Amino acid sequence: MYCCFDELDDAVVILDRDNTVVRLNRSFCETFGIGDDAARGMEIGDFIACHLAPLFEEEDSAARVLDALRHRREVTHETCRMRTSAGEVRRFSFSRRVMSGEPYNGEGLARFRDITPECDEAMRCAWQTRGQVGAESVFAAVGELVPYGLWICGPDGNVLYLSASFLELVGRTIEECRHAGWLDCVPLEDAAAVRSDWRRCLDTGCHWDRELRIPDLDGECHIILSRGAPVRDEDGQIVLWAGINLDITARKQAERLTAVRAAQQAAVADLGQFALAGAEPPELMNAVVRVVAECLGVEYAKVLRYLPREDLFILEAAVGFGGVRIGTEKVNGGTDSQAGYTLLSHEPVIVEDFEAETRFRGPALLRDEGILSGISVIIQGDEAPYGVLGAHTRTLRRFTRDDINFVQAAANVLALGFKRKAAEEALEESEEKFREIAQRSFDMIYTCYHDRGITYMSPAVTRILGYTPAELIGCKCRDYVTPLSLAAWDEGQKKMARGESVEGLEVEFRRKDGTTAFVELNESPIVENGKVVGVQAVGRDITERKQTEQLNRQAFEQIERNIEQFAVLGDHIRQPLQVILGMADLADDPKTSAVIHDQVERINEYIRQLDRGWVESREVRAFLRRHDRG
Repeated sequence: MYCCFDELDDAVVILDRDNTVVRLNRSFCETFGIGDDAARGMEIGDFIACHLAPLFEEEDSAARVLDALRHRREVTHETCRMRTSAGEVRRFSFSRRVMSGEPYNGEGLARFRDITPECDEAMRCAWQTRGQVGAESVFAAVGELVPYGLWICGPDGNVLYLSASFLELVGRTIEECRHAGWLDCVPLEDAAAVRSDWRRCLDTGCHWDRELRIPDLDGECHIILSRGAPVRDEDGQIVLWAGINLDITARKQAERLTAVRAAQQAAVADLGQFALAGAEPPELMNAVVRVVAECLGVEYAKVLRYLPREDLFILEAAVGFGGVRIGTEKVNGGTDSQAGYTLLSHEPVIVEDFEAETRFRGPALLRDEGILSGISVIIQGDEAPYGVLGAHTRTLRRFTRDDINFVQAAANVLALGFKRKAAEEALEESEEKFREIAQRSFDMIYTCYHDRGITYMSPAVTRILGYTPAELIGCKCRDYVTPLSLAAWDEGQKKMARGESVEGLEVEFRRKDGTTAFVELNESPIVENGKVVGVQAVGRDITERKQTEQLNRQAFEQIERNIEQFAVLGDHIRQPLQVILGMADLADDPKTSAVIHDQVERINEYIRQLDRGWVESREVRAFLRRHDRG
């Protein structure tokens, strides 16, 4: 499927998604004398070392081309001089891109296009035009389109041309630069290293690429990116050097500001981590003022806590201030200080020059240090501002919106740290109250985690189960459940695992003395990050109640038996009485028969009373069943 690349005149290397050589086209093999079979399957690093690197004539261009191949970077055009299989040194335009569309999607294509004929033609045209149009006219026309323009030197480095804008920057004439050398007459920072690097380029013929720091006539420093390359004749000899000077001062300033902002953001993130780790307020405030001073590049930073009743501030943390008393140094509020004005204005306050400030009076704390500029922001509290965070310097400085955002972010970290500390203290107080209640509670209260076992047990466990709390710490509750209650226990744990609370779970536990106790549990799951990790439970001793219920059941059973016996007893008595009445009727003595009938009737009355008692007993039994708690 790669046969189509053999039709190209350009030398082409196909690389797969793993940066391995898939194919060299016909032109590549013929141009550089490298066989496709020898290269196929090689990792690009090995291919470069074995085949490509020896072909390059110039180190700089070779490094850029090879770096692009190694790191899969897209390149549209990079000029390089390479030796072909015929032994010629020719100019090639290198490009690399990622192919799209099936079946090549994601694969890399590196192309070397021979541009020697175009370069030669351009050179011939340039020499033909040279007699008609002066070279300096061409250079001047093109060079002034670029800040600080073009430069041309002879093979030994002598100046042939420098753009007028560059000469104006350094305050020199072209004749002065020609006489002394263009880098020798320029005021440079690190001049010795720059001139040594230029001499190395002249000696080796490598590309010139250097950032020059040049102060202008007003003392402002300009950063100039100076780049150049040797121009060679057909024999490869250097005939001149040509290059450009680009003013990259704004870009460097932007890069510096970006680095500063990134450092500030990282510093705020570190402060946030420090606060979340549980730093005490004094530690956190000291860290904040130190970081603010370092990241803003100022000498002073401070935290002032506001006392609304006195309309005063107390200095709680500071760097740079000499002889101040942390915790006792006071600053007036209102318009007597920058901090007071910050609270009045409800927004950050910037001072560019304290000597010209009219909105408020500078406090002695700042005046005594000779401070000229500063920035202050509010540290928010729960219901009212906690105070003010300020940063100051003895030099005139214009603080930016980014500076405000940084200082405000640091103040927000302080506010969150204070709020977190207050919440922790409230939680500790709440936990202490809970512990006091639990310690005095008649019920058994405990906390148990899946991985750590019991972490807290109230003293009531000693009365209920006979163990001390210390004996149960780290143990699992299930280990003390009797076999008869394990099924109910496990069912309750399944509900807990689903995040459901369990109420009224009756479990029989084994006491320390070997006896058992019934405990009624009300359990709530402990959930962390959406996962049930433990349980909090309250257990009430219901052993006596269970015993009472057992006695009630036994009483009910006895009543049932008595009722049944009453019914049977009545029948058993009635049957003999009927026999006695029959015998009395057959007797010859009427008087005796009357006496017998009278006694039988009395006995029947007793039986009827038993029947009424049986009915009443059934009604009592039904009443007790309706109102039985068991």
